[in-house]
Amino acid sequence: MSDFELLAQPIRIGNQTLKNRIVHSAILTHYVQDQNPTDAWLTYHANRARGGAAMIITEAVNALSGQRVRPGYLNAFDDTGFPGLQRAAECVRQHDCLILAQLQDRGGGNYSNTRVDTAFGPSALPDDLARAVPQPLTIGEIKQMVAEFAAAAERLQRAGFNGVEISAGHGHLFHQFLSARSNRRDDAYGGDLPGRSKFLKDVICAVRETCGRDFILGLKLPADDGLEDGIDLEQARQFTRALVTPDQVDYAAFVWGSQSSTLYWHVPDGHFARTPYVEQAAGLRQHANGVPVMALGRIVDPHEAQNILARDQADFIGLGRAMITDPAWPAKALGGQSHAIRHCVSCSTCWAVIASPSPLVCDNNPALASPIEVDGVPPLNKGLKRLIVVGGGVAGMEAAWVAAARGHDVTLYSAGPEIGGRARLMAGLPGSEGLASVYDYQVQAARRHGVQIELGHKVSVEEIVAATPDAVVLATGADMAWPDVLPARLLNSGVAIDLAELIPALGPANSRQTGKAVVIDEDNTMATCNAALWLADRFDEVILLTSQEAFATREALVQRQSILDRLRQRGITLLPLSKPDLAEEELAEGQVGYRNVTMAEREILENVAVLTYAAGRIPRLELLDGLRAAGIAPQIIGDAFAPRGLLQATAEGHAAAMDL
Repeated sequence: MSDFELLAQPIRIGNQTLKNRIVHSAILTHYVQDQNPTDAWLTYHANRARGGAAMIITEAVNALSGQRVRPGYLNAFDDTGFPGLQRAAECVRQHDCLILAQLQDRGGGNYSNTRVDTAFGPSALPDDLARAVPQPLTIGEIKQMVAEFAAAAERLQRAGFNGVEISAGHGHLFHQFLSARSNRRDDAYGGDLPGRSKFLKDVICAVRETCGRDFILGLKLPADDGLEDGIDLEQARQFTRALVTPDQVDYAAFVWGSQSSTLYWHVPDGHFARTPYVEQAAGLRQHANGVPVMALGRIVDPHEAQNILARDQADFIGLGRAMITDPAWPAKALGGQSHAIRHCVSCSTCWAVIASPSPLVCDNNPALASPIEVDGVPPLNKGLKRLIVVGGGVAGMEAAWVAAARGHDVTLYSAGPEIGGRARLMAGLPGSEGLASVYDYQVQAARRHGVQIELGHKVSVEEIVAATPDAVVLATGADMAWPDVLPARLLNSGVAIDLAELIPALGPANSRQTGKAVVIDEDNTMATCNAALWLADRFDEVILLTSQEAFATREALVQRQSILDRLRQRGITLLPLSKPDLAEEELAEGQVGYRNVTMAEREILENVAVLTYAAGRIPRLELLDGLRAAGIAPQIIGDAFAPRGLLQATAEGHAAAMDL
């Protein structure tokens, strides 16, 4: 019996049958150009169909006359887009996988970095994020949109799509109509719950009448959006009872948050528990009139998915980020290879780039949307090389295992006693535990493909030269720089400690220390903020101080929202626009002086037990000159090339190996 017997079972959705219980939920890819699918779009979706998904729900399509100007979405508005829709459907259906398209519009809301000059919605109220004030839709315009959504669904059906998912959550247009916070209308489309749900109900009825019973119609509804006067669980129950009826809707799903201060609820990161919404969604499922419900939200591991079904909390499983990371997640889980799944680390880099807007990428899947994504890197039959990789972080490990998988003879040297480098340090911090799965996967792959790993060995130029390698990769990482806001006279004095050195020195949380920990944050990443949360378990008080106007300014909106909320919850003191102003005699007494950069007054922090800092990093390139002098031109990747993040480390390691 399989460990995931319930996941493997077919399920009836409307008049269609899914071959298993695993579905790829809708993900915006930005792989569409001029309203047509690119090769990357087709490959991305075909890979996930080949990887065992029973159904794929694509990103939203252009279904309305007002959407025809959006070049980055498939055209379902008129028949000029029909050939592209046919190619999209065929690339998925040829792999025994159903395909649905999502129907929605953002209305007055916008979470991307693009400016909003024109918006429309139920009422003329400022959007919580973009602050754009929408033009209220007239009844005639609403009826036209209903007809256009139905016509787009019919066009998708003719093109080979098996159905549509109407997305009424995440603060988009339908959500704006459902919520009394954003809908102040006094006509048939406002007022009480039936009035506020009329627009959505009209679309559901029009699509069903136009496309018939064999066309799947899914409905994604808001659960708790976390806003005062917004939609809470009680209203969500009422909407579910009224809208999710088996004569019209074939499945339902529930989403959290809105386009507001709760946007980050949409994509729960590592600070959330695994499967954070399942219990509440299971409660809403009791009001779904027997219609199948899809579980969503930070479902990473097959055991989590199996347990959801075993506890009868949902009928099938929707995976978004997990299947961005590994397109063969279903096939591996159901084929006895779950240990080989490359896991999502819940970092939301994927969300950050599509909001920029840029094409979809993944920190832990450098082969995303490429032909080798499912089957793995192709081995070489000739031209094999002897490769030395210096550095046991994720960049070096990615280069090593991929090169070995292609057939090259690879030796990797790590100066540290363990694999992982900076990622291992970060994996010990709150919210970053998922990073361990990155190097754990790499270690398994390296061993499987015969990489010789030398731990605790700081290799010399002479050793590298003596090994006569055909190629050398330097992935030696970077060290923290001394921040400019601290006086140079204190460098190497031990007064201010490098945060990366302090963390391993402090030990477990049960070794608490009295006094305050003051963190000079000139790094402005989530990593520093996660470290502050870690310090909060070890000191009486933690104070974050930065010269910037805010914290985590280098992170995307959902990441920044999440970490700032965690810092507030833990009572960490935040001092933006502040610079240290240190005096040696005060430091000796446990006092740290600072000034707000906009004011002249100097403040003193008392009872400081430790002063630490995080700043930019400087590449470790001690071997470079010696190698070049010996006639070896190494390839430099990851932080050794330029200190950045996990995305660049895995991508450059993969590229270096593929270029050999």
